[in-house]
Amino acid sequence: MRDDMLGKLEEEKAAVQCKLKWKDEQFRHLEEALKKVQDDFRAAKKEWGSDRSTLVDRIDTLEADLDSKIRVAEDFRSRLDMCSQALAHEEGRRKRVETEMSELRHMYGNVISEYQGAKSMVESLSSKTDGDIAYLRSSLAEKATMLKEIEYSKARIEQENEDLRSKLKEYQEAQIGGADAVVSLKSLREKFRALEQTHRSCTEKLRGKEEEWRLQMTKLVNDLDGCLSQLESKDILIVQLQNELLGSHRSLELQTVDNWEALIILTVVQTKFYESCSFVDTAKLNMQHHCEEIEKEISSAKKQLEEQSCIIAQSQAEQKQQSGVITKLHARIEELEHMEQEHKKMQRQLDAYKEMRDNMLRDAHCLKDETSKKESTLQVKLREALSALDEANCALADRKRELSQLEISLHHQKEAIEHLEKLKVDMEAEAKSYMCDNRILKRDLDTALTAKVEAEELLRQEKMQLTCALDEAKYTLSERNSELTQFEINLEKVKVDMGTELKTCMDENCVLKRDLGVALIAKMEAEECHTKEKEEFCGIIKEKGMMIDKLQQYVAVLEEENMVKKLDLGSLIKMECDKSIREVKNWYSEIVEISDKKLLELEERLRFAEQKFSCREQEIMNMFDQEESDWYTLIAEKEIAISDIQQTVESVQLDIKHLLEAAAAKVAEVQLEVNQLYGFAETLNSLNIIQEHDTVFKDMLIAECERELDSLQVNLVQEKHQSRNLKNLIEQLEAQTASEMSEKAEEHLEVTNKLKSLEGRNETLDEHLRELKSRTTDMSKAVLQERNQLVNELTGLTNTIGEVIYGGESMMSNLRRIMQKVNEEPCNDRLTSEKTNGRSSSPLIRHKSGHVLDRRSPLKENNY
Repeated sequence: MRDDMLGKLEEEKAAVQCKLKWKDEQFRHLEEALKKVQDDFRAAKKEWGSDRSTLVDRIDTLEADLDSKIRVAEDFRSRLDMCSQALAHEEGRRKRVETEMSELRHMYGNVISEYQGAKSMVESLSSKTDGDIAYLRSSLAEKATMLKEIEYSKARIEQENEDLRSKLKEYQEAQIGGADAVVSLKSLREKFRALEQTHRSCTEKLRGKEEEWRLQMTKLVNDLDGCLSQLESKDILIVQLQNELLGSHRSLELQTVDNWEALIILTVVQTKFYESCSFVDTAKLNMQHHCEEIEKEISSAKKQLEEQSCIIAQSQAEQKQQSGVITKLHARIEELEHMEQEHKKMQRQLDAYKEMRDNMLRDAHCLKDETSKKESTLQVKLREALSALDEANCALADRKRELSQLEISLHHQKEAIEHLEKLKVDMEAEAKSYMCDNRILKRDLDTALTAKVEAEELLRQEKMQLTCALDEAKYTLSERNSELTQFEINLEKVKVDMGTELKTCMDENCVLKRDLGVALIAKMEAEECHTKEKEEFCGIIKEKGMMIDKLQQYVAVLEEENMVKKLDLGSLIKMECDKSIREVKNWYSEIVEISDKKLLELEERLRFAEQKFSCREQEIMNMFDQEESDWYTLIAEKEIAISDIQQTVESVQLDIKHLLEAAAAKVAEVQLEVNQLYGFAETLNSLNIIQEHDTVFKDMLIAECERELDSLQVNLVQEKHQSRNLKNLIEQLEAQTASEMSEKAEEHLEVTNKLKSLEGRNETLDEHLRELKSRTTDMSKAVLQERNQLVNELTGLTNTIGEVIYGGESMMSNLRRIMQKVNEEPCNDRLTSEKTNGRSSSPLIRHKSGHVLDRRSPLKENNY
């Protein structure tokens, strides 16, 4: 029996040793699997560290881009402040110009009233001159009657003289006759004396009347000269005021054009600034959203890694408690120290990368300073160009003033020539009158009448010429006024059109701002919901962590009580492990479902944001095309205005040339007339003593004419010099306008290049966003794969741990039974015990072997 028992025990011992060998092999396989898992974990950790470093680098680059964009936005804001200040300054200038316009209009009304008053004065003076002429005609008629009476008295006196002569002859004949003739002689002498007295009184009366007539003629001539001088001064004032009005209108037009240009540039800059601000804000929000998503993924990965490390540590602790292998713990500690060293190295690398980032930020600041300096230089150049434009405008105004002064001087010369013609006519009339006075009185009277008639005709012709000139001036003024009104109407239309376009642009900007505000609010709400969900998940994770801590405490308590109740603790640990594994699986499945839902929602939101961004890009491109077309139309209008100004300048030059030619022709005519006067004076030198006084007077007039001719020649030379200067200035202005046009074209090219660079930046940002999206999707897929792998590994570990625990319990129960059977000493019951042991051992062995074969599914091939 003992031999049978010993054989049975040896068989059982061999079976137990086989089982122990199998357990050792299984444990080795588990250690190898654990090593593989640890190697995979280290490789995943290394990959995670490299991904983290790449993500840190990308975050640094994105932060640098954000800083640069924020600086650009600040620069745009500062420019907008400058533009708003310039706009306020331009509005102040516009108000001042409007006040000046109102004052000029008031002055224009006053000038028109003065012109009307001067016109009424001219009409009254013309009526007075007509009355004076009528009075002179009546006085001439009276003088003619007086002359007839004088002639009649002269004929009567001649008859009396003849009678006296005949009587003298009779007296001489009668003297011979006797002494009775003495009485008749006395009577004849008395009559002769009376006749001489009457003759003397008649001659005195004639001289007094002639003196009176001369005084009246001189008074009338002086009055006419005064009236003409007043008319000339009033005409000069009218021309000056009209020129001032034209200059003010032109300056107003130029100022309005400059104001509109400044407003258009301001609107363009504001729209571009708003677009850039919106783009920067969207980029910021996208970057913040991506950074938050990356941080969330990193935190989730960290948490998962921590959970996995906790689970692995728990399994290792259980294995250490079961197997008692301390060397693995030391190896694990060394590995952890190595990982800490690697972590420190990574932190050092991160510090180095941070230093690199600081250096890059410093370089970006330096670049920003350089760009600000370049912008300041560009602003200085723009200011210089504007000052040059103002100087050119001032020079144009000065040239226009000089042209007006030249016109005034030409007008003065015309008036002087007309005055010379009048003086010539008066001289001819006076010369004729003096020649007629030297002849008989009848011829004098006839010549005087003819001279007066000719003077009247000349006065009428001069009046007709003056009226024609006034009508032409009025017609030209009306044409200029009509042109000015049309230009003002066109300007008002352009203002209205620009105002409507500005309103539409502002409305569109307001609509876009509202849409952006709604999108931002939606994004903020989504972010708030995301943060709330994140907080909920964190709370759930904290609760799970608390549950795990409680379970660990409970496991520690159970381990302390393990010496007393190992079997009960094994079953309880099994149940609790199964429950915890089920809960973890359910929790992981819920988290996976929630994360999938969140990923789908985020993808939908990203698609919606991309659609919005594409629509916004199309709208911005359309707006940019419209602004480019408006800019080209404005440039074309400016070129048309410049061509109109050049045409006006050319017309003014032609007018000046025609005026100079007319002045030269008139000077030639005056020289011919002076030569005729010289010839006429030479003929008059052969007259009597009375004509000598006339010649002295004529010499004085000729000297005055020569002086006036010299002054006219000097003025002509000055006008020629001024015309040359004007031509040079016009050429300079044309060159300046050409340079300004080229500068404007260069500015337009710069603006287009800037817009192209902005478009390139937008494209690069879009590419970065796409890359980030693809990377986030890849990261999420990789994290999901790692999570699934870790879940599978954890399930496998839990299964293996359960199998090990179950195998250990079965071994302990078998050993106890063997020890109990060995310790049984009664001999009577040996046969029965042998029978029972023989009956029970075989099924037990069969059952255990079948159980072992069922449990040993993963390592069957290796054991055989």
